[in-house]
Amino acid sequence: MLRLALLALLVGVVVSQIPAPCFTPLEMTMRANEYDHLDDRINRWFIAYDAANKRRSLIEEQDVILPGRQFRQYIEIGQESLVYEINLTLKTCSKVAMRRPWRPYAIPVNATFETEYSVGGPGESFNAQEWSDRIPLRSREYWIGVFTLQNCYPVREVIIADYEQVNSTITTNYYDIVAGITNPDDFIPPEYCSQAKWMPRTARKLPFF
Repeated sequence: MLRLALLALLVGVVVSQIPAPCFTPLEMTMRANEYDHLDDRINRWFIAYDAANKRRSLIEEQDVILPGRQFRQYIEIGQESLVYEINLTLKTCSKVAMRRPWRPYAIPVNATFETEYSVGGPGESFNAQEWSDRIPLRSREYWIGVFTLQNCYPVREVIIADYEQVNSTITTNYYDIVAGITNPDDFIPPEYCSQAKWMPRTARKLPFF
């Protein structure tokens, strides 16, 4: 009986030491670089994020000048399950149905805690936690997220976009994060989007939503 009590106490202590998922800010403005492993391509984004209203705006960074390059903005309206695809170069706009429920930059409540570590070096570092969707009896994770320990800002996400094609992995690094929304107009489609037509999802490969 005593052994069972000690075992139960030990299990309780171990469980109590497992961190609980933190809560990311509901509003953020940030930049990100997104590496598509399958296409071997890097996209750089300026992001406005509003979790309370399920909205997200991604504007392609125009810091690389290439002949004929067209830059785009995507405005995701989760409550309507649609994405505005805006060609900022040609001033055109179309609407595309979201392929999955709106996904926040957050740690799922059923996520598995992986580890905690320090990023950087002496005199210049911060602590972060790594979480995943790992479950027993499954060969691999399909989502890994790294978040700062103090304010739960996203640092990195690794997502396998297609479960049947593991190479379709997307790695995103987040930086220059500011709490709040610096420009609410980022969520408002331009006037020419009022005539936007619905386009099939397969017409173009959109960012991972």
